[in-house]
Amino acid sequence: MGFRALVLAVFVVGVAPTPQPLLTPAPRALMTPAPLPPSVDRQPVILVYPFDVQTGADTKLGGAVAQIFGQEMQAAGGVSVLAVPQGITRANFLSNARSEGAEFYISGYVTQVGDIASVVEQVVSVDSGVILFSQTAQVNTVADVASVSLLARTEILTFLGRTTQTVQTQGGNAPAPTSTNGATVPISGIGNIVDSVFHHHASSHATPLPASAKPPRGVIVAPVTAGGAVVAADLPNATHELYYATNRFFNVQLTSVTTDPAKTADAICGANRNNTIAAGALTESGRQITFVLNVYTCFGAQLASETEKAGSVKAAVDNAVAAYVKEHPDNG
Repeated sequence: MGFRALVLAVFVVGVAPTPQPLLTPAPRALMTPAPLPPSVDRQPVILVYPFDVQTGADTKLGGAVAQIFGQEMQAAGGVSVLAVPQGITRANFLSNARSEGAEFYISGYVTQVGDIASVVEQVVSVDSGVILFSQTAQVNTVADVASVSLLARTEILTFLGRTTQTVQTQGGNAPAPTSTNGATVPISGIGNIVDSVFHHHASSHATPLPASAKPPRGVIVAPVTAGGAVVAADLPNATHELYYATNRFFNVQLTSVTTDPAKTADAICGANRNNTIAAGALTESGRQITFVLNVYTCFGAQLASETEKAGSVKAAVDNAVAAYVKEHPDNG
């Protein structure tokens, strides 16, 4: 080997890069999958807490209202209701509901206002701790309390995407529930407690007809929509008031279908064609409330339209329903 070749070989060997150790990649952290929503194949679990009683009414009333809520929702189906707990403070409602395995909990307040009672209910998602639905309803019968509970059940099922269900309510003279479903208050006591507050105060509205006296043709109440400028929160309240007002005279169901009833009447009524559909439009201008009640047949034909103006949502809705009942006492 020549001298120059030898020098070149030595140079190449001398500058050869030093081998680097192989790096072992760090293990990838496992990601915990997000919890799945409640399966449509099982019933959501609901916990109802005793309602807080205000203005000096019988403190047992809050527990009685909770018992009625639980029993009516359980009887309507589609949900599983736990026994009403006792001695849990409001600050611990969420943590207790989680420990009990509930997916939603309901709490609220009962306040006596003159001759009626005001019930405030709140539906809370246990997963997020967020209030999903809240409403204030004026009630004066056990059946009214039951109706409020069924509206809460409908909101939960709607939140879960089960919007095809409707709610069949009891008649105006429906008896108190007959099973305590884990209640610590005897069922007869529940009826007596609620009766002592509601039944001995005259309502400003017409006396509800007994279920047997109501016309065979029932009403399906659709969500109230905006007819003009309106506070969004007043729309569900108007729907509830429409439900209560209509239920005084007819057998009522609820639907969560929000599309135009004239175009979707067939889907709303389903197989039961012996119904009408009550829909409404709300407009607010200062202190004046305008409510337009439109009633349709199951074939989409408009049966009646009533427009009433008043100083409150409740009064406008009540007046519109009263006008319809005067013209169509048999809902036909």
